[in-house]
Amino acid sequence: MVRKRSPHQTRRAILEGAIHEFAARGYAGGRIDAIAAAAGINKRMLYHYFGSKEGLYAAVLQERLGAYAAAPRAESLAAELTARSMHARSRPEDLRLLMWEALTGAAPRIVADAVHRAQWRERVDAIDVAQRAGRIVADVDAAQVELALTAVTLFPQVFRQIAEVITGVAPGEPAFDAAHAAFLETLAARLEGPAGEGAPRRGPKPRVRLAPATVNRGG
Repeated sequence: MVRKRSPHQTRRAILEGAIHEFAARGYAGGRIDAIAAAAGINKRMLYHYFGSKEGLYAAVLQERLGAYAAAPRAESLAAELTARSMHARSRPEDLRLLMWEALTGAAPRIVADAVHRAQWRERVDAIDVAQRAGRIVADVDAAQVELALTAVTLFPQVFRQIAEVITGVAPGEPAFDAAHAAFLETLAARLEGPAGEGAPRRGPKPRVRLAPATVNRGG
């Protein structure tokens, strides 16, 4: 006897099929027929749950593209950078979705912007709070710090071939991983080093914003 799936299980099966399909082929190349077949459902059921291809794509982005920004925080900056790097490496489909999303047309990009803008805003706010408390150097813009930290942890996994050309070793090989971990630890120490209890407060930092109210600075 075939066990009937619940609506939750059916929705989950569709999402899983869509994640694999969109990660492999992007929004434009992703085929609804392939997703329905992978989920083991009739194509009409897919439209019943998600309304349209774009609605399904939005649901995939909402579930997966926020994962990096929402990765667990660590007690120290060095530990957090290491965790973020490992988190990126463990989710290759999410990285492919990020790359496809950057190449996608306007409508799906609007969805993705809405999904993870708030999560990255929280990270920038956390850096700003640490700067005001003297735990991180305060003479650099918090959003630019987060941008740099995101780049240094994502880039080797997204652009593996460039990382190998630059370093001579492929990401994932022990020599690369050891060197990268040492660099992340040194970078964290530099960002935290001049700060700390009793450190002199720096002058105002640049506050260039690409969008209004990206960070709530407070009074």
